Amino acid sequence: MALADFPLSHPQDIQHLTDKPLVVDLRPDEAQLQRLTKAYSLLALEDLVARFELRRWRRDGVAIEGRLQARATQACVVTLQPVEQQIDEVFTMRFDPDATALSGVEEEGEIDIDAFAEDPPDLLEGGRLDLGAILCEQLALALDPFPRVPGAELPEGYGEDGKVDADDKPPSPFAVLERFRKHEE
Repeated sequence: MALADFPLSHPQDIQHLTDKPLVVDLRPDEAQLQRLTKAYSLLALEDLVARFELRRWRRDGVAIEGRLQARATQACVVTLQPVEQQIDEVFTMRFDPDATALSGVEEEGEIDIDAFAEDPPDLLEGGRLDLGAILCEQLALALDPFPRVPGAELPEGYGEDGKVDADDKPPSPFAVLERFRKHEE
């Protein structure tokens, strides 16, 4: 994770972690909130606070238990009116220098996926973690991807080209190509 990829950075030294959690509270200042607001195309972002509890995981890894709280205002995808969202998310993450070996990826490139297993740890490089980048990722995951004002609906017929297929299925890509070929002749 490069520091320049995220609108907020807060590097945290993790070399001296123990089983006892290190608690870090992160509350971005006004300039950082403005960068986050712009980066995530928000109308407003207020009361953002993240709490991280970091502890040693396995021999060289780090486990994080966190909580993200904020008020975000986004534009409705139908009316463009402001839609406020209260965010209160709890998350856990693990980092390990041997993350590739723990991810289930075999030497031949096959990936063994168990839908009910815990996510594999993220790769830990060096003696620092960027808690700002983790806050940014968790915020992006918590935001509603399609915010709507209550009762907002698309106008009837919006996006339709007026043509109705007999069985309401999208046309076959081969049928579309056939029409282009006939049109060219």
